[in-house]
Amino acid sequence: MSIKRVLTLAASAAAVAVLVSPVTGASAAESGSQDTRSARLASSDGYLHVYTQPYGSGTECKWEGNSNNWGACRNLTSDIWNNAYLGGNDAVDLYTAPDAGGAHACIDAGDRWIDTTTNQYHFTYGAGLEGFGQSINNNISSHRWVNYCSQH
Repeated sequence: MSIKRVLTLAASAAAVAVLVSPVTGASAAESGSQDTRSARLASSDGYLHVYTQPYGSGTECKWEGNSNNWGACRNLTSDIWNNAYLGGNDAVDLYTAPDAGGAHACIDAGDRWIDTTTNQYHFTYGAGLEGFGQSINNNISSHRWVNYCSQH
């Protein structure tokens, strides 16, 4: 059985457990637990969502496929959410330049970088290329859907 299949089954099982178990005190979404990620994966819509301000504020842009130029959200993004369907081409490479140019960062399916103004996220792929090592906050111009995050 492939690793993706195992992960998909595990995420589905966790999501079912979250849905049928009672919530006491803080909800799963508030607690930031692994169950939160599983629940998000269970409700995937197949889009990469980005917002111009942290925590889903400001202008939203979203894509189901690749984009060579982020238009209204180009170099203005502070919240990134990969809400992809699992099963191939579910990770996203985020590039410093249009047309998938320059260095890039990669966000896995189900992950959300809710506040990139903290300087926690950087372009870590493509040593020697434009933007390598820089913060991704307000610095993304294009993206490509890929099978998994890897250095290339």
